[in-house]
Amino acid sequence: MTPRVRAELRRSGGFRERSLRVVLDSATLPHDQAAQLARLVEQIDLTRVGAEIGAASHADLTRYQLAVEYGGRHWRGTVAEPCVPTELRPLLRFLTSAAR
Repeated sequence: MTPRVRAELRRSGGFRERSLRVVLDSATLPHDQAAQLARLVEQIDLTRVGAEIGAASHADLTRYQLAVEYGGRHWRGTVAEPCVPTELRPLLRFLTSAAR
């Protein structure tokens, strides 16, 4: 059985200031989406990403505030374009598309 995953994304800033907030919980998602969310989170080494994460302060940069709960572990961080770690991008895309 896959551990429960909860992910919250807040996007702000950017040239067009397209803010967004989405919260996904694998306990309430259809099975295929819950499995995909779990796979995306499992592919990220959150301890390593957490050590590298940084957020630039330029107002026109898109910023992502991300919180992830997975298997009893909690992770929270803020990243900004163009410095988003490569391994976070698939999860950010998935969460962004779920908000539409």
